[in-house]
Amino acid sequence: MDQKKMFVSLLASAMLISSTAGIAMGASTTNKTSATSSNSKKTTTTQKVVHTLGNLSAVKVTARSSVRLTDVNILTQDDGNVVTYTLSYKNNDSTPMMMLDYWSKVKTKGGTSFSPKLIAKDQEKKTVAPGSTVELTYVMKVGREVKLSDLNFLIVKWDFSQANYERTLGKFNVPASYSITTPVGKPKTVRLSDSAVKVKVSGIKVFPGEDKKQYVKIGVNLNNISYKLLENPNIKWILRTPSGTNYPLTPDEDSTSVSIQAQANMALSLMASLPTSVKLQKSELLLVEEQGEEKSVLPVAAFQLPEASKTNVEVAANQPNIISVEGQRLSTLLESSKVRIDDGEYSLNLQMKLKNEGKKAIKVPTYTFEVRNTDGTVYPIETKALDTLKLNPGDIKTIKLNAILQGDGDTKKIKLYVMSPVDKNESTESATASSPTNGFVFSYPVGVYAIPESVSSGDGLTTETVIKNNKGTFGVSFGSLQRLPWLDSDIVAAKVTIRNAGNKTVQLPELEAMFMIDSAEIEGDKKLIYTQSGKLLGAGMTTEAYLLTKIPSELRISRLELSLNEKVSEEETNEWITLNTSGLISPVSYVGSGKTYTSGTADKETEMGVRRTIRYPGTSSDIVYTEFEMKNKSLRQSGLGKLVGYFKTSDGQYYRATAKQAERLPGPGQKSIVTFWAKIPKSVTFSDLRLIVGEGIADSKFVTGEGEATAYVNALAFEVPPTSISVQSSLTNIDLYPYSWTANSVRAYLAGSSSVQIEMNYSLSRNEEIEMGENEHKLILTLTDQAGKTYEKELTLGTDLKVGTNQTLSWSVEDSFFEKLRGGSYRLTVYDQFQGQRIRLAEQSYGYDISKLPKEEPEFPTFPSDGF
Repeated sequence: MDQKKMFVSLLASAMLISSTAGIAMGASTTNKTSATSSNSKKTTTTQKVVHTLGNLSAVKVTARSSVRLTDVNILTQDDGNVVTYTLSYKNNDSTPMMMLDYWSKVKTKGGTSFSPKLIAKDQEKKTVAPGSTVELTYVMKVGREVKLSDLNFLIVKWDFSQANYERTLGKFNVPASYSITTPVGKPKTVRLSDSAVKVKVSGIKVFPGEDKKQYVKIGVNLNNISYKLLENPNIKWILRTPSGTNYPLTPDEDSTSVSIQAQANMALSLMASLPTSVKLQKSELLLVEEQGEEKSVLPVAAFQLPEASKTNVEVAANQPNIISVEGQRLSTLLESSKVRIDDGEYSLNLQMKLKNEGKKAIKVPTYTFEVRNTDGTVYPIETKALDTLKLNPGDIKTIKLNAILQGDGDTKKIKLYVMSPVDKNESTESATASSPTNGFVFSYPVGVYAIPESVSSGDGLTTETVIKNNKGTFGVSFGSLQRLPWLDSDIVAAKVTIRNAGNKTVQLPELEAMFMIDSAEIEGDKKLIYTQSGKLLGAGMTTEAYLLTKIPSELRISRLELSLNEKVSEEETNEWITLNTSGLISPVSYVGSGKTYTSGTADKETEMGVRRTIRYPGTSSDIVYTEFEMKNKSLRQSGLGKLVGYFKTSDGQYYRATAKQAERLPGPGQKSIVTFWAKIPKSVTFSDLRLIVGEGIADSKFVTGEGEATAYVNALAFEVPPTSISVQSSLTNIDLYPYSWTANSVRAYLAGSSSVQIEMNYSLSRNEEIEMGENEHKLILTLTDQAGKTYEKELTLGTDLKVGTNQTLSWSVEDSFFEKLRGGSYRLTVYDQFQGQRIRLAEQSYGYDISKLPKEEPEFPTFPSDGF
């Protein structure tokens, strides 16, 4: 049946409670009083409305036992009113009270009599045991104009001494100020299937609908205060507006079956579809019950409804929406969207976070999702993410929603609707108010979400996303995204952090990387590299991984999308997290001159910085040489793996650097030096250079030892201003890092021959805290004589020149020039030579040592033998 048929059927069953009857009677009395007061020019006080019959005196049926009127209701029908009233018999005697001895009559104050009958379920109640109470409910038909305050409810007993064999023991009269409607926020105890149930309205909420409709949801709490199970009572619910219009209410999917254990509670959700023109202020909720085989409908209770709430239904972008599920708070947040446009249509990828903010576990309802355009077009979203989703208190689950839409991809024109579950196994035609066990027919929005700005419209890195699977609970986030030079191609590398968000050790699932450039998936070289070996993560621990691929260096990217996916099988993957950018990848982080950068965690930190950069001039090109310093700040032997470097010019040219690095990792507090060098054109301005340094990777792991890197990640750009080398005027404390060299004394002996012997006493020290790779520097000693001729001596630090103090070195030079030299001076110059190109470090002049020259015989004149 449709809603109209349901409503007609409900009215045909005469289910209309005159909930305002008592108020109307009170108002009528007040009006008469006011009129009288007006005529007599006296002021009166309006009579206060009451909602209880507890002030009515009990009627004695014996000396110790009594009866009370505990409830009364009236139901308006086309042919008159149906009145129900409940009498509560309390037996304080020591013998059973026989109910055949007592009955009830009803008369108007004018003397008209009515014949009430016990309702079907009370007709078998024959006695009241000593010390117990029995409630009997009667029903009768009265005229349309009869008011409750017109009626006297008589308690009658058989008395054969009377003329008509009966005696009236007492009567009850309902005050004119009495209203059967329970005030807002107050509970009312009723009898349902002979169980005492405390009923209370928990709230009313309005959800936006379509075609000028609104969905009204009323929450009701049933508290079974009896001592037996309450199982599917034959009850109906009606929403009555102040204008008198009645709308049947349909229990939602979780409320169609009522089963409440003794002393337990159950929350019901009742739904109705109303025109948006209907005003809900001061509306009432009516409860009726079917009795007997004839399905007679009896009034049970009426409740004044609170003001309807429209909060937390439609929310702005990036704002949470709280949904009540089984009385628990389910926080929902549409936290991101991605748009991929292709030929007039676009794919929309949404990410919604669900969090149980309640104190009990909840089974998340199987909500349906749809995207609605401003022109009314509806795009359903298929997902199985909620089919078996259960959230414990505090649990967070992120689900992915994907849809294909027509249009230009403007997310401001669309909204996401989260709709209440519908029983798909039942036809909506079969769901009627008279068959509450049938499928739920209403599907209403529990949340309407503005779409957050798509990250595809600009750069951005995601915040942490929580993923829960059979492996555990993981917090996943992207930390950086870099495009790095590599020979004639480029590396695209993203850093991802994975955190064990659970409280026990877990194993990482099988993960893989996926890259898409302008909607084209990269099928080639894709890698996922972990920074640590093993896949076990203790509670709260984190690990880092890198997603890598290589692309042509000339490729221009308008949109880049990269994902970390869980490999479920050879055919199936589950997306964990996706980063979507416009292709304008952020530049590599920059470290200025004299600054350092610390990487790693607190227990494995490495401080990095540039010590100095030297330019070695050459004939056609120059060498740029940088000493890169890494300091181990941890408590154990530690450091980075093999580093890769590129020198970058201000106009974007890259020069691959050759790196030399110590194989041994430095100890705590020690330093390790990596040297980078490359040949560059003489036209390059050194002051504009940057050194890009990253950690080398090969075979899906970080390179150590002698391995050769095939890629690198985690790059930084260091400023490398050239160090100005001043030429020292003495050969003292010459910096040959990590060595320091001093020539204590130098002697060059002239021997009257073509050979000059040079002897040197020197000191060479090395900083033992420095770990360094092979030292490729040569120390060049150049002797320049007074005629300008030069003679060189090439020395290797650590071998030709030994570490220590008071060391000696000797060598000789050969030149016929020295044969006739008997004195004078020479200049000794020290050069640092690297890869055949050198810079001058120091020079000092000395006088020749002539102590080894042979003594010359004096020449005497020769006289002739016959000189006389």
